[in-house]
Amino acid sequence: MCSRYTIIGTRILSERFAIPPIPPRYNAAPGQRLLIITTEDKLTEAVFGIMRDDGRRRINARVEGMERKTRGREERCTIPASGFYEWKTGGMRKQPYYIFFPERELVAFAGIYDRGREAFCIVTRAAVEPVSRIHPRMPFVLTEKGEAEWLAGAINAPSEEVMDMYAVSKEINNSAVPDKPSLILRPDRHHWW
Repeated sequence: MCSRYTIIGTRILSERFAIPPIPPRYNAAPGQRLLIITTEDKLTEAVFGIMRDDGRRRINARVEGMERKTRGREERCTIPASGFYEWKTGGMRKQPYYIFFPERELVAFAGIYDRGREAFCIVTRAAVEPVSRIHPRMPFVLTEKGEAEWLAGAINAPSEEVMDMYAVSKEINNSAVPDKPSLILRPDRHHWW
């Protein structure tokens, strides 16, 4: 389940949409208003997590079995991101890892957008290396060409972006922790949280 991510390459968004600089996000979490790109190629904010009838938030949707078109009020969107967090469970402990794309400052996750509720969720797929070492699912990362195709209703092969990952502070576990660059710092042997 992808429940946290970063948006660090905000300069790219500012240039693409001709808007003032956007502050980076180091702990984008469910319940927060975050940036998405709609089918009209419009940058807008929406709440991360679509409220279901049972009161729970749907933050992920599996790509497997997804129909060509979404149902009801839902439509497609893309979610700008620089990386994401996953947790490796080992015994009683959960260690967070930061997964990022060293060859691209900003990528796009496939997403589902509920325009009426102004909310979105991240589309996921089976994890590939290196993510599969710690978690069975990961965001469906789109190729640059695939972004427009996704918004138009196609489901294409996901991007095979080079990814890297490392363990980070457990401070990321708390969504109330302010956004700060230290959340993605690679720990060294002298400083472990």
